[in-house]
Amino acid sequence: MHVSEVNHAVSKVTGESICTIERLGFSLVEELPEKINDELSFGPNIVDWDEVEVARTQC
Repeated sequence: MHVSEVNHAVSKVTGESICTIERLGFSLVEELPEKINDELSFGPNIVDWDEVEVARTQC
């Protein structure tokens, strides 16, 4: 699946514009982790901004 196809699919589901989706930078994540040097790799690192916000606001 190409990036443009991912962007269109996410846009269709969320109702956001293609420009917004492109700016946010969605990508596919592998379903099965790869084992590299006895460690599991789950594809690209991502940031869950909701978790960051919760952690930031908690004392």
